[in-house]
Amino acid sequence: DKGDARTAEEYLESFKRSIAERDAGQGDEDDGGDGSGREVVRLRTYLPILKHYCDTGDAPSALSTYRSMQSTDGVIFEPETYVMVLACLAQNGHLREDSEPLEGAMTRLGFESACGPGLFDEVCREMADDCLEITSASARRLSNAFARGFAGGRPRGDEGAEDGEDDDDDGGSRSAVVSNIEEANPLRDMPLSRHSAGPNEVVACRVNLDRSTGVCPVTSAVQRLILLGPDERSRLHDDLLDLSAEQFEAFSREDGKGRYASDELRSFSDWLARRTGRPFTAIIDGANVGYYMQSFDKGRFNYHQINYMVETLIDRGENPLVVVPGKYGRERFHSSHGQVQRLDREEVAIMNRLAEEGRMYRVPPRCLDDFYWMLASVSDQSSSSGGPEDGASDLSFVPGDDPRGRFPGTRPMLVTNDQMRDHKLELLEPRLFRRWYGCHIVNYSFTAFVLGESVAGNEIVFSQADCFSREIQGNDTGGDG
Repeated sequence: DKGDARTAEEYLESFKRSIAERDAGQGDEDDGGDGSGREVVRLRTYLPILKHYCDTGDAPSALSTYRSMQSTDGVIFEPETYVMVLACLAQNGHLREDSEPLEGAMTRLGFESACGPGLFDEVCREMADDCLEITSASARRLSNAFARGFAGGRPRGDEGAEDGEDDDDDGGSRSAVVSNIEEANPLRDMPLSRHSAGPNEVVACRVNLDRSTGVCPVTSAVQRLILLGPDERSRLHDDLLDLSAEQFEAFSREDGKGRYASDELRSFSDWLARRTGRPFTAIIDGANVGYYMQSFDKGRFNYHQINYMVETLIDRGENPLVVVPGKYGRERFHSSHGQVQRLDREEVAIMNRLAEEGRMYRVPPRCLDDFYWMLASVSDQSSSSGGPEDGASDLSFVPGDDPRGRFPGTRPMLVTNDQMRDHKLELLEPRLFRRWYGCHIVNYSFTAFVLGESVAGNEIVFSQADCFSREIQGNDTGGDG
Protein backbone atom coordinates (compact mmCIF):
# COMPACT_ATOMS: atom_id res chain seq x y z
CA ASP A 1 0.00 0.00 0.00
CA LYS A 2 3.03 2.32 -0.10
CA GLY A 3 2.16 5.59 -1.81
CA ASP A 4 -1.58 4.94 -1.64
CA ALA A 5 -3.15 8.07 -0.13
CA ARG A 6 -6.55 6.42 0.28
CA THR A 7 -5.11 3.59 2.36
CA ALA A 8 -3.03 6.05 4.40
CA GLU A 9 -6.17 8.05 5.12
CA GLU A 10 -8.03 4.90 6.22
CA TYR A 11 -5.16 3.95 8.54
CA LEU A 12 -5.17 7.47 9.97
CA GLU A 13 -8.91 7.46 10.64
CA SER A 14 -8.58 4.03 12.23
CA PHE A 15 -5.77 5.38 14.43
CA LYS A 16 -7.96 8.30 15.51
CA ARG A 17 -10.80 5.93 16.41
CA SER A 18 -8.47 3.75 18.48
CA ILE A 19 -7.22 6.83 20.38
CA ALA A 20 -10.80 7.93 21.08
CA GLU A 21 -11.81 4.46 22.26
CA ARG A 22 -8.75 4.15 24.50
CA ASP A 23 -9.28 7.60 26.02
CA ALA A 24 -12.94 6.79 26.67
CA GLY A 25 -12.05 3.53 28.39
CA GLN A 26 -8.84 4.43 30.23
CA GLY A 27 -8.89 8.17 30.83
CA ASP A 28 -5.86 10.41 30.36
CA GLU A 29 -3.10 8.19 31.71
CA ASP A 30 -0.65 8.41 28.80
CA ASP A 31 0.83 11.72 27.79
CA GLY A 32 1.06 12.20 24.03
CA GLY A 33 3.41 15.12 24.33
CA ASP A 34 0.88 17.95 24.47
CA GLY A 35 0.44 17.87 28.22
CA SER A 36 -3.11 16.59 27.97
CA GLY A 37 -2.36 12.92 28.55
CA ARG A 38 -3.54 11.98 25.04
CA GLU A 39 -1.80 11.04 21.83
CA VAL A 40 -2.32 13.76 19.24
CA VAL A 41 -2.76 13.64 15.46
CA ARG A 42 -1.00 16.72 14.07
CA LEU A 43 -0.88 18.67 10.82
CA ARG A 44 2.24 16.88 9.60
CA THR A 45 0.36 13.57 9.83
CA TYR A 46 -2.36 14.70 7.43
CA LEU A 47 -0.33 16.98 5.17
CA PRO A 48 1.19 14.34 2.83
CA ILE A 49 -2.29 12.90 2.21
CA LEU A 50 -3.85 16.30 1.51
CA LYS A 51 -0.93 17.26 -0.73
CA HIS A 52 -1.28 14.06 -2.75
CA TYR A 53 -4.97 14.66 -3.41
CA CYS A 54 -4.34 18.31 -4.34
CA ASP A 55 -1.40 17.48 -6.61
CA THR A 56 -3.42 14.83 -8.45
CA GLY A 57 -6.48 17.08 -8.78
CA ASP A 58 -8.70 14.85 -6.66
CA ALA A 59 -10.76 17.71 -5.22
CA PRO A 60 -13.51 15.61 -3.56
CA SER A 61 -10.91 13.62 -1.61
CA ALA A 62 -8.97 16.82 -0.80
CA LEU A 63 -12.12 18.42 0.64
CA SER A 64 -12.90 15.28 2.63
CA THR A 65 -9.40 15.28 4.12
CA TYR A 66 -9.66 19.03 4.77
CA ARG A 67 -12.88 18.51 6.76
CA SER A 68 -11.34 15.62 8.69
CA MET A 69 -8.37 17.82 9.60
CA GLN A 70 -10.71 20.55 10.85
CA SER A 71 -12.42 18.07 13.17
CA THR A 72 -9.12 16.87 14.68
CA ASP A 73 -8.05 18.76 17.81
CA GLY A 74 -4.31 18.36 17.29
CA VAL A 75 -4.29 19.82 13.78
CA ILE A 76 -3.41 23.52 13.69
CA PHE A 77 -3.78 24.93 10.19
CA GLU A 78 -1.15 27.05 8.52
CA PRO A 79 -2.05 29.61 5.81
CA GLU A 80 -0.34 27.44 3.20
CA THR A 81 -2.76 24.59 4.01
CA TYR A 82 -5.75 26.70 3.01
CA VAL A 83 -3.90 27.96 -0.06
CA MET A 84 -3.21 24.36 -1.11
CA VAL A 85 -6.93 23.53 -0.99
CA LEU A 86 -8.03 26.73 -2.73
CA ALA A 87 -5.40 26.30 -5.47
CA CYS A 88 -6.59 22.73 -6.09
CA LEU A 89 -10.21 23.87 -6.41
CA ALA A 90 -9.35 26.85 -8.63
CA GLN A 91 -6.89 25.09 -10.91
CA ASN A 92 -9.30 22.24 -11.65
CA GLY A 93 -12.19 24.55 -12.50
CA HIS A 94 -14.32 23.85 -9.41
CA LEU A 95 -14.71 27.53 -8.53
CA ARG A 96 -16.35 28.48 -11.81
CA GLU A 97 -20.03 29.30 -11.90
CA ASP A 98 -20.54 26.62 -14.55
CA SER A 99 -18.65 23.85 -12.72
CA GLU A 100 -20.27 20.59 -11.66
CA PRO A 101 -21.05 20.20 -7.93
CA LEU A 102 -18.45 18.20 -6.06
CA GLU A 103 -19.91 14.92 -4.87
CA GLY A 104 -20.75 14.88 -1.17
CA ALA A 105 -19.54 18.43 -0.52
CA MET A 106 -22.87 19.54 0.91
CA THR A 107 -24.54 16.29 1.96
CA ARG A 108 -21.57 14.51 3.54
CA LEU A 109 -19.04 17.25 4.32
CA GLY A 110 -21.44 20.01 5.36
CA PHE A 111 -20.35 22.77 2.95
CA GLU A 112 -22.95 25.41 2.10
CA SER A 113 -21.97 25.25 -1.58
CA ALA A 114 -20.64 22.35 -3.62
CA CYS A 115 -18.76 24.43 -6.22
CA GLY A 116 -18.32 27.89 -7.69
CA PRO A 117 -17.93 31.27 -5.97
CA GLY A 118 -19.96 30.07 -2.97
CA LEU A 119 -17.44 27.33 -2.16
CA PHE A 120 -14.57 29.79 -2.65
CA ASP A 121 -16.15 32.27 -0.24
CA GLU A 122 -16.74 29.57 2.36
CA VAL A 123 -13.16 28.29 2.39
CA CYS A 124 -11.85 31.89 2.36
CA ARG A 125 -14.01 32.77 5.37
CA GLU A 126 -12.58 29.81 7.26
CA MET A 127 -9.06 30.89 6.28
CA ALA A 128 -9.75 34.48 7.40
CA ASP A 129 -10.99 33.24 10.80
CA ASP A 130 -7.82 31.23 11.25
CA CYS A 131 -5.07 33.21 9.51
CA LEU A 132 -4.05 36.84 9.36
CA GLU A 133 -2.35 36.90 5.96
CA ILE A 134 -0.68 34.79 3.29
CA THR A 135 2.79 35.11 1.82
CA SER A 136 3.55 36.62 -1.58
CA ALA A 137 4.50 33.13 -2.80
CA SER A 138 1.08 31.81 -1.75
CA ALA A 139 -0.65 34.73 -3.46
CA ARG A 140 1.27 33.97 -6.65
CA ARG A 141 0.29 30.30 -6.39
CA LEU A 142 -3.40 31.20 -6.06
CA SER A 143 -3.25 33.65 -8.95
CA ASN A 144 -1.63 31.03 -11.21
CA ALA A 145 -4.24 28.46 -10.15
CA PHE A 146 -7.04 30.85 -11.15
CA ALA A 147 -5.27 31.59 -14.43
CA ARG A 148 -5.33 27.87 -15.29
CA GLY A 149 -8.83 27.18 -13.97
CA PHE A 150 -10.39 30.11 -15.82
CA ALA A 151 -8.31 29.77 -18.99
CA GLY A 152 -11.50 29.27 -21.01
CA GLY A 153 -12.84 32.68 -20.02
CA ARG A 154 -13.10 35.34 -22.74
CA PRO A 155 -10.23 37.83 -22.31
CA ARG A 156 -10.97 41.56 -22.09
CA GLY A 157 -11.25 43.04 -25.56
CA ASP A 158 -11.99 39.65 -27.21
CA GLU A 159 -14.26 40.34 -30.18
CA GLY A 160 -15.11 36.68 -30.71
CA ALA A 161 -18.75 37.25 -29.86
CA GLU A 162 -20.92 38.80 -32.55
CA ASP A 163 -21.95 42.41 -32.03
CA GLY A 164 -25.16 42.55 -30.07
CA GLU A 165 -24.84 38.92 -28.96
CA ASP A 166 -25.66 38.38 -25.30
CA ASP A 167 -22.99 36.46 -23.44
CA ASP A 168 -25.72 34.81 -21.38
CA ASP A 169 -27.20 33.14 -24.46
CA ASP A 170 -24.85 30.22 -23.98
CA GLY A 171 -26.69 29.24 -20.80
CA GLY A 172 -23.84 30.27 -18.47
CA SER A 173 -21.00 28.59 -20.38
CA ARG A 174 -17.36 29.57 -20.06
CA SER A 175 -17.58 32.31 -22.68
CA ALA A 176 -19.70 34.38 -20.24
CA VAL A 177 -16.68 34.78 -17.94
CA VAL A 178 -14.08 37.48 -18.57
CA SER A 179 -10.57 36.49 -17.52
CA ASN A 180 -7.40 38.53 -17.90
CA ILE A 181 -5.37 36.53 -15.42
CA GLU A 182 -1.94 35.56 -16.70
CA GLU A 183 0.36 33.11 -15.00
CA ALA A 184 3.14 34.84 -13.07
CA ASN A 185 6.75 33.75 -13.09
CA PRO A 186 7.18 31.73 -9.86
CA LEU A 187 10.55 33.41 -9.26
CA ARG A 188 9.34 37.00 -9.66
CA ASP A 189 6.97 39.30 -7.84
CA MET A 190 3.45 39.50 -9.18
CA PRO A 191 3.03 42.58 -11.38
CA LEU A 192 0.78 45.38 -10.13
CA SER A 193 -2.65 45.64 -11.73
CA ARG A 194 -4.35 48.99 -12.23
CA HIS A 195 -7.13 48.43 -14.77
CA SER A 196 -10.72 48.60 -13.58
CA ALA A 197 -12.41 45.19 -13.70
CA GLY A 198 -15.39 44.74 -15.98
CA PRO A 199 -18.69 42.95 -15.33
CA ASN A 200 -18.29 39.24 -14.49
CA GLU A 201 -14.51 39.48 -14.65
CA VAL A 202 -12.43 37.11 -12.55
CA VAL A 203 -9.80 39.01 -10.58
CA ALA A 204 -6.76 37.47 -8.90
CA CYS A 205 -4.04 40.09 -8.90
CA ARG A 206 -1.76 42.35 -6.86
CA VAL A 207 -2.77 45.97 -6.28
CA ASN A 208 -1.73 49.05 -4.34
CA LEU A 209 -4.57 50.11 -2.04
CA ASP A 210 -5.20 53.77 -1.42
CA ARG A 211 -3.95 54.25 2.17
CA SER A 212 -6.46 57.00 2.90
CA THR A 213 -9.57 55.23 1.55
CA GLY A 214 -8.76 51.51 1.37
CA VAL A 215 -10.34 51.35 -2.11
CA CYS A 216 -9.12 48.66 -4.51
CA PRO A 217 -8.33 50.25 -7.91
CA VAL A 218 -9.38 47.09 -9.77
CA THR A 219 -12.62 46.00 -8.08
CA SER A 220 -13.59 49.21 -6.23
CA ALA A 221 -14.09 47.11 -3.09
CA VAL A 222 -13.47 49.09 0.11
CA GLN A 223 -11.35 47.40 2.77
CA ARG A 224 -12.87 47.73 6.23
CA LEU A 225 -11.37 48.83 9.52
CA ILE A 226 -12.43 45.89 11.69
CA LEU A 227 -13.09 46.92 15.27
CA LEU A 228 -12.27 44.96 18.41
CA GLY A 229 -15.30 43.15 19.83
CA PRO A 230 -16.16 43.08 23.57
CA ASP A 231 -14.51 39.68 24.07
CA GLU A 232 -11.35 40.82 22.30
CA ARG A 233 -11.18 43.99 24.40
CA SER A 234 -11.52 41.88 27.53
CA ARG A 235 -8.76 39.54 26.38
CA LEU A 236 -6.42 42.45 25.71
CA HIS A 237 -7.24 43.94 29.11
CA ASP A 238 -6.37 40.68 30.89
CA ASP A 239 -3.26 40.12 28.77
CA LEU A 240 -1.95 43.54 29.78
CA LEU A 241 -2.38 42.70 33.46
CA ASP A 242 -0.43 39.46 33.00
CA LEU A 243 2.24 41.10 30.87
CA SER A 244 2.79 43.89 33.38
CA ALA A 245 3.56 41.32 36.07
CA GLU A 246 5.95 39.41 33.79
CA GLN A 247 7.76 42.59 32.74
CA PHE A 248 8.14 43.86 36.31
CA GLU A 249 9.43 40.51 37.54
CA ALA A 250 11.97 40.35 34.72
CA PHE A 251 13.07 43.93 35.45
CA SER A 252 13.38 43.48 39.22
CA ARG A 253 14.85 39.96 38.91
CA GLU A 254 12.90 38.96 42.01
CA ASP A 255 10.41 36.11 41.91
CA GLY A 256 6.95 36.97 43.16
CA LYS A 257 7.36 40.73 42.74
CA GLY A 258 5.26 40.90 39.58
CA ARG A 259 2.02 41.06 41.55
CA TYR A 260 2.86 44.63 42.60
CA ALA A 261 2.79 45.78 38.96
CA SER A 262 -0.41 43.92 38.06
CA ASP A 263 -2.16 45.15 41.23
CA GLU A 264 -1.23 48.76 40.44
CA LEU A 265 -2.44 48.41 36.85
CA ARG A 266 -5.68 46.79 38.04
CA SER A 267 -6.13 49.69 40.47
CA PHE A 268 -5.88 52.09 37.50
CA SER A 269 -8.47 50.04 35.60
CA ASP A 270 -10.79 50.05 38.63
CA TRP A 271 -10.39 53.83 38.94
CA LEU A 272 -11.46 54.26 35.32
CA ALA A 273 -14.49 52.05 35.93
CA ARG A 274 -15.54 53.81 39.18
CA ARG A 275 -15.05 57.48 38.33
CA THR A 276 -18.19 59.42 37.46
CA GLY A 277 -18.71 62.28 35.06
CA ARG A 278 -17.88 62.38 31.39
CA PRO A 279 -15.75 59.44 30.21
CA PHE A 280 -12.27 59.98 28.86
CA THR A 281 -12.51 59.95 25.08
CA ALA A 282 -8.82 60.60 24.35
CA ILE A 283 -5.83 59.03 26.11
CA ILE A 284 -2.54 60.92 25.67
CA ASP A 285 0.83 59.18 25.84
CA GLY A 286 2.36 61.95 27.92
CA ALA A 287 6.00 60.95 27.54
CA ASN A 288 5.63 60.65 23.76
CA VAL A 289 4.02 64.07 23.40
CA GLY A 290 6.32 65.71 25.96
CA TYR A 291 9.47 64.61 24.11
CA TYR A 292 8.04 65.07 20.59
CA MET A 293 10.70 66.68 18.33
CA GLN A 294 12.79 67.73 21.37
CA SER A 295 16.12 66.34 20.17
CA PHE A 296 17.71 69.79 19.67
CA ASP A 297 20.15 71.51 22.08
CA LYS A 298 17.51 73.07 24.33
CA GLY A 299 15.15 70.15 23.97
CA ARG A 300 13.50 68.77 27.11
CA PHE A 301 10.42 67.02 28.43
CA ASN A 302 8.03 69.80 27.54
CA TYR A 303 4.82 70.30 29.53
CA HIS A 304 3.84 73.13 27.18
CA GLN A 305 3.46 70.57 24.38
CA ILE A 306 1.31 68.36 26.60
CA ASN A 307 -0.85 71.34 27.55
CA TYR A 308 -1.17 72.30 23.88
CA MET A 309 -2.34 68.76 23.05
CA VAL A 310 -4.87 68.77 25.91
CA GLU A 311 -6.33 72.15 24.94
CA THR A 312 -6.55 71.19 21.27
CA LEU A 313 -8.44 67.99 22.06
CA ILE A 314 -10.85 69.82 24.39
CA ASP A 315 -11.52 72.40 21.66
CA ARG A 316 -12.36 69.51 19.32
CA GLY A 317 -14.91 67.98 21.66
CA GLU A 318 -12.79 65.39 23.48
CA ASN A 319 -12.22 64.71 27.18
CA PRO A 320 -8.49 63.88 27.40
CA LEU A 321 -6.49 62.01 30.05
CA VAL A 322 -2.70 62.33 30.13
CA VAL A 323 -0.75 59.26 31.29
CA VAL A 324 2.84 59.98 32.39
CA PRO A 325 5.58 57.97 34.12
CA GLY A 326 5.64 58.82 37.81
CA LYS A 327 8.93 60.73 37.70
CA TYR A 328 7.46 63.36 35.37
CA GLY A 329 4.98 64.21 38.10
CA ARG A 330 7.83 65.77 40.09
CA GLU A 331 9.49 69.15 39.66
CA ARG A 332 12.94 67.59 39.24
CA PHE A 333 13.81 64.35 37.42
CA HIS A 334 16.31 62.64 35.14
CA SER A 335 15.21 63.16 31.53
CA SER A 336 15.68 60.71 28.69
CA HIS A 337 18.45 63.03 27.41
CA GLY A 338 20.61 61.88 30.32
CA GLN A 339 20.37 65.12 32.25
CA VAL A 340 18.63 66.33 35.39
CA GLN A 341 15.72 68.53 34.37
CA ARG A 342 13.99 71.03 36.64
CA LEU A 343 10.57 72.34 35.63
CA ASP A 344 10.10 76.10 35.49
CA ARG A 345 7.19 77.84 37.20
CA GLU A 346 4.92 77.73 34.13
CA GLU A 347 5.53 74.00 33.68
CA VAL A 348 4.88 73.30 37.37
CA ALA A 349 1.63 75.26 37.09
CA ILE A 350 0.57 73.18 34.05
CA MET A 351 1.44 69.93 35.81
CA ASN A 352 -0.46 70.86 38.98
CA ARG A 353 -3.50 72.10 37.07
CA LEU A 354 -3.77 68.89 35.03
CA ALA A 355 -3.52 66.85 38.23
CA GLU A 356 -6.13 68.98 40.06
CA GLU A 357 -8.54 68.70 37.13
CA GLY A 358 -8.15 64.93 37.13
CA ARG A 359 -6.65 65.02 33.64
CA MET A 360 -3.30 63.46 34.50
CA TYR A 361 -2.50 60.00 35.88
CA ARG A 362 0.97 59.41 37.30
CA VAL A 363 2.13 55.83 36.78
CA PRO A 364 3.58 54.27 39.98
CA PRO A 365 7.38 53.92 40.27
CA ARG A 366 9.06 51.18 38.23
CA CYS A 367 5.84 50.42 36.33
CA LEU A 368 5.79 50.76 32.54
CA ASP A 369 3.54 53.61 31.45
CA ASP A 370 2.83 51.96 28.09
CA PHE A 371 0.66 49.35 29.77
CA TYR A 372 -1.42 52.10 31.38
CA TRP A 373 -2.33 54.05 28.26
CA MET A 374 -2.85 50.83 26.33
CA LEU A 375 -5.18 49.48 29.00
CA ALA A 376 -7.06 52.80 29.21
CA SER A 377 -8.09 52.37 25.57
CA VAL A 378 -9.95 49.12 26.33
CA SER A 379 -11.03 49.62 29.95
CA ASP A 380 -14.64 49.71 31.02
CA GLN A 381 -15.67 53.25 31.95
CA SER A 382 -19.07 52.02 33.07
CA SER A 383 -19.81 54.58 35.80
CA SER A 384 -18.67 57.57 33.76
CA SER A 385 -20.52 56.36 30.67
CA GLY A 386 -23.73 56.54 32.65
CA GLY A 387 -23.05 60.07 33.89
CA PRO A 388 -24.01 63.14 31.86
CA GLU A 389 -26.51 63.12 29.02
CA ASP A 390 -23.90 62.83 26.31
CA GLY A 391 -21.75 60.36 28.25
CA ALA A 392 -23.14 57.19 26.75
CA SER A 393 -22.57 58.43 23.20
CA ASP A 394 -19.09 59.79 23.89
CA LEU A 395 -17.47 56.35 23.61
CA SER A 396 -19.31 55.45 20.42
CA PHE A 397 -17.59 55.33 17.04
CA VAL A 398 -17.30 58.89 15.68
CA PRO A 399 -18.25 59.18 11.98
CA GLY A 400 -16.38 61.35 9.53
CA ASP A 401 -19.21 63.90 9.37
CA ASP A 402 -19.47 64.52 13.12
CA PRO A 403 -21.20 67.90 13.58
CA ARG A 404 -18.84 68.88 16.42
CA GLY A 405 -15.80 68.33 14.21
CA ARG A 406 -14.41 65.48 16.32
CA PHE A 407 -11.70 63.33 14.79
CA PRO A 408 -13.38 60.24 13.28
CA GLY A 409 -12.81 56.77 14.68
CA THR A 410 -13.04 54.58 17.76
CA ARG A 411 -13.18 55.98 21.28
CA PRO A 412 -11.18 56.29 23.41
CA MET A 413 -8.65 57.45 20.82
CA LEU A 414 -5.04 56.87 21.86
CA VAL A 415 -2.80 59.78 20.90
CA THR A 416 0.77 58.61 20.38
CA ASN A 417 3.44 58.18 17.71
CA ASP A 418 4.82 55.10 19.47
CA GLN A 419 5.22 52.27 16.95
CA MET A 420 4.75 49.64 19.69
CA ARG A 421 7.69 47.58 18.53
CA ASP A 422 8.48 46.49 22.08
CA HIS A 423 5.10 44.88 22.66
CA LYS A 424 3.76 43.60 19.37
CA LEU A 425 5.17 40.08 19.41
CA GLU A 426 4.75 39.25 23.07
CA LEU A 427 1.51 41.04 23.86
CA LEU A 428 -1.15 39.07 22.01
CA GLU A 429 -1.79 37.23 18.81
CA PRO A 430 -1.13 39.35 15.69
CA ARG A 431 -4.76 39.73 14.56
CA LEU A 432 -5.85 41.28 17.87
CA PHE A 433 -2.82 43.55 18.00
CA ARG A 434 -3.42 44.85 14.47
CA ARG A 435 -7.11 45.45 15.13
CA TRP A 436 -6.39 47.26 18.38
CA TYR A 437 -3.61 49.35 16.83
CA GLY A 438 -5.67 50.23 13.77
CA CYS A 439 -8.81 51.07 15.79
CA HIS A 440 -7.40 53.13 18.65
CA ILE A 441 -4.02 54.65 17.70
CA VAL A 442 -4.09 58.20 16.36
CA ASN A 443 -0.81 59.77 15.24
CA TYR A 444 -0.09 63.48 15.38
CA SER A 445 2.31 66.15 14.17
CA PHE A 446 2.99 69.80 15.03
CA THR A 447 5.91 72.20 15.20
CA ALA A 448 7.96 71.58 18.35
CA PHE A 449 7.99 74.08 21.19
CA VAL A 450 11.24 75.71 22.33
CA LEU A 451 10.75 75.91 26.08
CA GLY A 452 7.36 77.66 26.23
CA GLU A 453 7.52 79.29 22.81
CA SER A 454 5.81 78.08 19.64
CA VAL A 455 5.68 79.36 16.08
CA ALA A 456 2.68 81.41 15.01
CA GLY A 457 -0.09 79.39 13.43
CA ASN A 458 1.09 76.12 14.94
CA GLU A 459 -1.55 73.44 14.53
CA ILE A 460 -1.81 69.79 15.50
CA VAL A 461 -2.60 67.47 12.60
CA PHE A 462 -4.09 64.10 13.55
CA SER A 463 -4.00 61.00 11.37
CA GLN A 464 -5.20 57.44 11.78
CA ALA A 465 -2.48 54.81 12.09
CA ASP A 466 -4.55 52.63 9.72
CA CYS A 467 -7.70 53.38 7.76
CA PHE A 468 -8.32 49.68 7.05
CA SER A 469 -7.42 46.41 8.75
CA ARG A 470 -4.43 44.66 7.23
CA GLU A 471 -5.81 41.15 7.28
CA ILE A 472 -7.71 38.76 5.02
CA GLN A 473 -11.22 40.10 4.56
CA GLY A 474 -14.15 39.80 2.17
CA ASN A 475 -15.93 42.93 0.99
CA ASP A 476 -18.70 43.75 -1.46
CA THR A 477 -17.43 45.22 -4.73
CA GLY A 478 -20.63 47.20 -5.06
CA GLY A 479 -20.94 46.27 -8.74
CA ASP A 480 -21.57 43.36 -11.06
CA GLY A 481 -19.75 40.06 -10.71
